[in-house]
Amino acid sequence: MPISPQVCWLFSPIRSGSSITVYAAAAGLGWPVADEVFGPWDRTGTPYGYPRSHLDLIRAFKAAGEHLNRDVADLAERVFREMAAQARAPSVLCKHPHASIGPEDVSGFWPEHRAVVLLRNPLFALNSLFVRKWDAATGGGSMIGYFSTIARRWLADPNRLVYDAMQQDPAGFFARLYEAWGLEATPDRLAGASSYRAAHYHHSSKSEAGGEAGDAPGSVRSERAWAVPEAIVAEYLADPLMREVFAAAGWPTERDRYPRPTA
Repeated sequence: MPISPQVCWLFSPIRSGSSITVYAAAAGLGWPVADEVFGPWDRTGTPYGYPRSHLDLIRAFKAAGEHLNRDVADLAERVFREMAAQARAPSVLCKHPHASIGPEDVSGFWPEHRAVVLLRNPLFALNSLFVRKWDAATGGGSMIGYFSTIARRWLADPNRLVYDAMQQDPAGFFARLYEAWGLEATPDRLAGASSYRAAHYHHSSKSEAGGEAGDAPGSVRSERAWAVPEAIVAEYLADPLMREVFAAAGWPTERDRYPRPTA
């Protein structure tokens, strides 16, 4: 049986910088990105070009209630193996910005795989939705349960990362990411990742700089305007788990440290 690649995983909530993180890291490595291969989208066409086995995987994952089981894991292994072979790379990076599975699930099926949890301040992640008027993506709520699930995984991760660190010290951020994946943070890899990050803005998944008017690597829309409803801000800043996470990440918990709604 063909040997499956040792996959490196990045877990995060949505709108938290996972796309720029994983595509920049992949640029430094020369590896392909398995970007949300568990669905729900068919990504066998342009610009992703996933193998046809990806369709079997998303169907099986949905049928399993969006959980890993042996059949789903076997299909995922096939997708990873085919993506690596297609790119003539030794492995792949798998990006999963969802709460459905986490590092604990991966280690149960693939103890040799390495995973890191990335977190962005949930209020800014939510703002990224609200300023784009993507309110429907929240399901009409605050998504605090969703963010809490991933935040608990972040707290448990000794290699956890925050989005802010990539903005403040790109080379240091990618060095910690590579090392958490068990990879050598060579100067060439760090230069490749940092250069990609400086030149690209990911509006979502594979989209790049120029894909959304007014956004660029140094000018992010969710940091220029504020649209999170006051009730949601209050809920997050009062929640005990969120306060613990904010303290661990170095994020403020006082309302006056955040912007007010922009006209």
